[in-house]
Amino acid sequence: MKILGIDPGLTNTGYGLISVKNRNYKSLEGGVIRTKSDQSLENRLYSIYSVIKDIMMEFSPNSVAIEELHSRSRFVKTAILLGHARGAAIVAVGQFNIPVFNYQPTQAKNMLTGFGGASKEQIKAAVSDCLGEPNIIKNEHMADAFSIAICHGMMIEKSI
Repeated sequence: MKILGIDPGLTNTGYGLISVKNRNYKSLEGGVIRTKSDQSLENRLYSIYSVIKDIMMEFSPNSVAIEELHSRSRFVKTAILLGHARGAAIVAVGQFNIPVFNYQPTQAKNMLTGFGGASKEQIKAAVSDCLGEPNIIKNEHMADAFSIAICHGMMIEKSI
């Protein structure tokens, strides 16, 4: 089974593609889609959409796990922009009729580290350990995307 994890953001959208077989997790692809604040919103969203679409076409994941929208009330504008980025990614996935599963960041952190308030460094370490690749994680956006994918893999295992 192949799972694509997505950590949406307007400036940095992390993605991590894993394969899962017999409770073994392996990294297939990962990175960050970067957009610039001086670009128009539509161009930034199109960039996110295009890269996710290309990943879907190249790797044909079985499912996609994406970080759920979360925000504090004083950051409404940020939440709206995050929602746009999240929507662009989901539309790209929707073309392939692949199921999308939503996870809170705290749920992924808890599944991987046992603590929903784990730090970025703890997530990086847990993801690297789970994938068996100590140098796989280049930044927090990739770490979050891989953690969402791994969380979904663990949820599937629990249901079997």
